[in-house]
Amino acid sequence: MKTRKNSFAFFGGAYGDEGKGRIVDKYVSDWAKKGEVVVYRDNGGANAGHTVEFEDGKRIALHQLPSGVFVENTVVILGKGMVLHPADLLEEIRQVRQASGGKIKAKICIDEMAVLSLDTHRAFEAVLKEWQEGSKGATGRGIGPAYADVLLRHPLRMRDLATFSEEKIKKHYLLYESLIFGLGRKLAETLVPRLDKDEKIPVGTLEAFTEQLRKQSRELSPYISSVFDLLKERWADEKTTFIFEKAQAIGLDPRYGVYPDVTSSDTTLGGILSSTEGIINPEKIETRAGVIKATYMSSVGIRKLPTTMDETLATKIREDANEYGATTKRPRGIVYLDLSALRFFREMGLANCLVLTHMDIVYPNVPIKICVGYEKNGKEVSYRPDQEFLNQVTPKYIEMPSWSKDKISQAKTLADLPKEAREFLDFVSRKIGVPILMITTGPKREQGIIF
Repeated sequence: MKTRKNSFAFFGGAYGDEGKGRIVDKYVSDWAKKGEVVVYRDNGGANAGHTVEFEDGKRIALHQLPSGVFVENTVVILGKGMVLHPADLLEEIRQVRQASGGKIKAKICIDEMAVLSLDTHRAFEAVLKEWQEGSKGATGRGIGPAYADVLLRHPLRMRDLATFSEEKIKKHYLLYESLIFGLGRKLAETLVPRLDKDEKIPVGTLEAFTEQLRKQSRELSPYISSVFDLLKERWADEKTTFIFEKAQAIGLDPRYGVYPDVTSSDTTLGGILSSTEGIINPEKIETRAGVIKATYMSSVGIRKLPTTMDETLATKIREDANEYGATTKRPRGIVYLDLSALRFFREMGLANCLVLTHMDIVYPNVPIKICVGYEKNGKEVSYRPDQEFLNQVTPKYIEMPSWSKDKISQAKTLADLPKEAREFLDFVSRKIGVPILMITTGPKREQGIIF
């Protein structure tokens, strides 16, 4: 299949928090110097966390807005496949405007078909979490209930907010009021998180809820429109660069993740096809990169992975690499690099290359331990996203020598890398089955090498 020039997609190649935002930000910044860039996001909502670091060391965590929002000559599109929380989105826009010196550099377009994720959804998720084990993998941002509204055929969409369909909004509130009452709680009194609040706040009465959305409608309406003509026109023009930023990761997909630590949206590139209503076939995207951490893996939740790391080393990595969730602030579990899992995620994600971050997370005289496969009952088996299966496998490991952190941090080209690092990259590429597009060699924005 012929691919479309000047098109890139980046997705989490493991369990999330791989550093996709930084990679997208670099590619958007570089390509926007050559011409217009369209940055498209098609899944997730306020549960995502993409941290962007500026040259002065300042960091900002984006949640619903794509990373390219800080770059001139860029159009960022929040697609149909997303679920958007109006209050948090407005706060995020405010923070971006403040960080950009008072004016947002990119043009923000919100697809009118994107689904609303509201405080009602967050309240329901919070109450449900008290009732069932299956909600323990949730972030508390109401993502699952918002997507469930689509399946149950009563979603509110961004166009309902833009036109302010008061009847639909009140009907929605009353539905969730009944659902939460049936679980023994009152919707108005249920506490929910907000991006601009340090403490949780009550949802409020029907009248307060409605008036709040009315105000948000006035502020967000200028950004909301049908984006499909724009998408079709720009995708046909190969002079326009397209960059797709996925949220979460393949290991969190509801089909390919380990339950209950899964999200509710399509984390594969396949979600682009449905979100753009068939305009963009992901297999036509020229560069499809799975982003993974180079020397270890991390995850948040209660899943038990077979490659759990020695806790002394895990604690050191967690502190050195700031392994805490950008959205939830939860400490991440640290595990050894698992090539069996990464091969599975690469296939499910349609990756044709890899980006390896955190090449600087190495320690003198501490070899890099790599899982190259599993055994079960004496037979070699492949990765499967099932906790009961993973409980029964025995990882097979090899060790490779580490390299100088100082040398890797100063490297500007592939030839500058220590020999041990080059041999490691070649091994990982061969075992996962695709070439390496890029690596990061340190936490600073400029510390990256594109191959």
